[in-house]
Amino acid sequence: MGDLATAHEAVKTVAPNTLSRPELYRLIADLERLRNRVDERLMAAKATLDGLHDSGADSSIVGRSVGRRSQRQATRDTLTARALAAIPTLADGLAEGRLNVEHAAIVADVAEQLPDEVAAELVPVAESMPADLFARKARSFVGRHTTASEAETQHRRQRDARGAWHHVATDGSVELRARFDRATGEAVVAALKQRADQFWHADGGRDGSPDELRSHTQRRADALATLITETPIATDRSVHPKFQVHIVCTLSERTVTWLDGTPVPDSVMEHIGPMSDVIAHIFSGDGQPLWQGRSKRLATAAQWRSLIAKTRGCAACGADIGRCQAHHLREWTNHGTTDLDNLELLCHTCHGVAHRGSRSDRAQRRRTTPFRARQDEPLEHTLTS
Repeated sequence: MGDLATAHEAVKTVAPNTLSRPELYRLIADLERLRNRVDERLMAAKATLDGLHDSGADSSIVGRSVGRRSQRQATRDTLTARALAAIPTLADGLAEGRLNVEHAAIVADVAEQLPDEVAAELVPVAESMPADLFARKARSFVGRHTTASEAETQHRRQRDARGAWHHVATDGSVELRARFDRATGEAVVAALKQRADQFWHADGGRDGSPDELRSHTQRRADALATLITETPIATDRSVHPKFQVHIVCTLSERTVTWLDGTPVPDSVMEHIGPMSDVIAHIFSGDGQPLWQGRSKRLATAAQWRSLIAKTRGCAACGADIGRCQAHHLREWTNHGTTDLDNLELLCHTCHGVAHRGSRSDRAQRRRTTPFRARQDEPLEHTLTS
């Protein structure tokens, strides 16, 4: 307790509004390390409490009563504490500030699905990247360690757990909630995003002021209502690749996975025909032309699919492909070409940062981004049913 108490006393005397920018940087770094150390001690105490196996309250109940945590977060803390107790390298990384409690919680989720010694392999990866990027890496890690039979079992379990619920609020509004298996959920979400995007264009799109008519969440609600009630819409735009269901086929390994690397169960493949707009990326074979020069400014559908297969999301932060835009590494206004080697997927936020930053900033970001193009670049085949 001595080192924590000393650090706490030291930071209490600091007045941030008297510090320069470099001093603020150092203060933030010190406070982050202190917070990580406190989190490690807190989780160790919770794991010890749960290990007493007496008739007293467990760490989840104590977290709610003492820490005023939500039930969801209190339960999540219990799982994180359990993983920290079982994986010493994870606890050491948190205590020494090489990772934070977000990383630890992600490893804990993995440890619920894989043996502790396998989940421990993620600790060095967690120390090298922000938590949001690490979460995506962890999903891929779980996918690679999931066998076909395990994926089939998981699919059946998800199918058994499917359900839909509605609730009438006190003001009379109706709330909907649903749980689907992975395959059905991918198709539902793709259709929802596509319909919401159609509404965005109908409201004016990039050249108008669509948010003055309705918010993004309102468009998603209207899209869901339209899909459920089968109300026709005014526009009939073709389905964009980022609003389709994507699977990746690696012929040399004879594997078929979702974008995050999780195997697609055989039972899903047998019935994938009726699913609309299912796109398969084949890592072998003849490709389509993916170079447009300056004949087109916007990326083609084939280029989009290849970019999706390479980065599986935003190349900078790992955001979902539904939020991404095709970005020219050398800007179009600076004689950049619409060729695959001059394109990357960036979410709306990172795209704005890329255009606002200097060329040297963007070059440095591209050199250090963990989720650059995969080495096994796909030669594009598409299967649309």
